[in-house]
Amino acid sequence: MRIIHALWITLLISVLPNLAAAQTASYSLNSTAVSQFSTGPYGSVTLTQSFSDVLVNVVLRNDLNFLTTGNPGSHSIFSFNVSGANASDITNISFANGLNGIFGVASPAGNSPFGNFTYGIVCTSSCTNGGSGGGYVDPLNFTVHNATISEFSNLSTGGTGAYFAADVLNLSGNTGAIGATVAAVPEPESYAMLLSGLGLMGFVARRRKQSATRV
Repeated sequence: MRIIHALWITLLISVLPNLAAAQTASYSLNSTAVSQFSTGPYGSVTLTQSFSDVLVNVVLRNDLNFLTTGNPGSHSIFSFNVSGANASDITNISFANGLNGIFGVASPAGNSPFGNFTYGIVCTSSCTNGGSGGGYVDPLNFTVHNATISEFSNLSTGGTGAYFAADVLNLSGNTGAIGATVAAVPEPESYAMLLSGLGLMGFVARRRKQSATRV
């Protein structure tokens, strides 16, 4: 019986880290003040917990690309809030087509009319104005080290609050910001992994109780 218990404990230890690694949450970029963008959604932001890191993936609607205006105080390429992480924790910034730009992090950052955010993704050199270059093509990917998904769940301040915002342009050359104003939706696999982990812990506890009763 002790061998069986040891096997279950070993399995539990192997499953629990994967629960953290597999956790994801998705935000819809659902809001804009630009009438030329028509109705949303305009894209999505997916957060994936990978041990002590959060992987951020931003996808836009087919007719939209990221834009840079060179003014991160009012229009960052992409802006977000995360507590407990520093600007130096934000790395591996990449676009599908970065147009030879070099990208970094601004803090604080803004995206009017959604207000002020903790951080923003900005172009630091070899930048191309989206209007002439067609913008930066999604997806945008970057990593935030020493963070958890829950630390992204804060609204911007000083505007029409959003969890995330991006400066974009459409195929007709209209520009402006889009934002995610609705709380995250956990992905189905997160629920499945959590339930399987809880079920496994319950099974181990029940087996231990049965063994103690027999003794």
